[in-house]
Amino acid sequence: MMNLSTTKHPVKIIALLLSASLLFSCKKDKDNDNSSYPKDVTIEYRVTTTTSGLNAADVNYTNETGGMSSIDLAPIPFSKKITKRVNQYEVIGLSVTAIKNGNLKTEILVNDKLVKTETYTSTSVIHGTLAHQFE
Repeated sequence: MMNLSTTKHPVKIIALLLSASLLFSCKKDKDNDNSSYPKDVTIEYRVTTTTSGLNAADVNYTNETGGMSSIDLAPIPFSKKITKRVNQYEVIGLSVTAIKNGNLKTEILVNDKLVKTETYTSTSVIHGTLAHQFE
């Protein structure tokens, strides 16, 4: 049987101790702090297009109270900024519809950070729904 005494193999013992301490001291930092819910956030909904002549769309979005607000024929580009108290796992959404060919780009920003984006393209009716869940 091999004896690892500190007098014969001090480098191995030190390396083993350093490896163990490194292994147990390293952990991934969480990007979110779940204990901070509910919390107040600023939410911005954006709708844009690169299609010439597409200047309006029906827009639905989650409002300050958690209900849905609807704007018929909202001018494009569209932007709506709200402040809302959100809970962990709460979902907010944005949907758009335009009876025209082309594309619509939707974006949801939380505290000025882009959290979700999608572009929808169609040859007749453009429709898309975008959702974000707070984790």
